[in-house]
Amino acid sequence: MRRWHRDGITAVVAFNDDAAADVVSASVRAGLRVPADLAVVGNDDAPIARMFMPAPSTVRLDVDDLGRRFAEFALYRVGDGPRPRWTGGITMTLVRRAST
Repeated sequence: MRRWHRDGITAVVAFNDDAAADVVSASVRAGLRVPADLAVVGNDDAPIARMFMPAPSTVRLDVDDLGRRFAEFALYRVGDGPRPRWTGGITMTLVRRAST
């Protein structure tokens, strides 16, 4: 983490909230200030991420809509449904917490 900081890295967008929490934890142990030295954002709004201090910000997806779309596509592919006619993308929301 110190090397990342020395190399000029000021933000991390992690694969998921578990990885974001790991980055926050490693940063704090390395003596970095989150978010002053390193901002961290995760993905999936996992409940465990809220337990970390500072809590990582996250991207929340509309998983109900995503599930519906997957189901519609699967039914279409097996020939048991019409071709999906989606308009627009999946709704995503940035949930700001202490890490940004």
